[in-house]
Amino acid sequence: MQTREFVVQARIDVETLDHWLQAGWLSPRENGEGPGYSQVDLARAQLIEDLQKLGINDEGIPVILDLVDQLHGLRSMLRELLTAIKESRQERRRT
Repeated sequence: MQTREFVVQARIDVETLDHWLQAGWLSPRENGEGPGYSQVDLARAQLIEDLQKLGINDEGIPVILDLVDQLHGLRSMLRELLTAIKESRQERRRT
């Protein structure tokens, strides 16, 4: 989605989006027509808003976002590991 649609769906203004982009809290992909935002970016924007409503300051938000990113990375690695274990067990049963 393009910037206009993103700010509407995220319920933020362009200045807020610019601040978040400069802070590195969002990193949309370039799609030839400008930045392209995904559903992941939208969920991240909603998380940022929730954190701000909870009183988390601008120094704390990137720490929390980094922890969330690490958690998602670990979940992905765990999924891959479980798949490999399952395939290994199936292979052993065949032999």
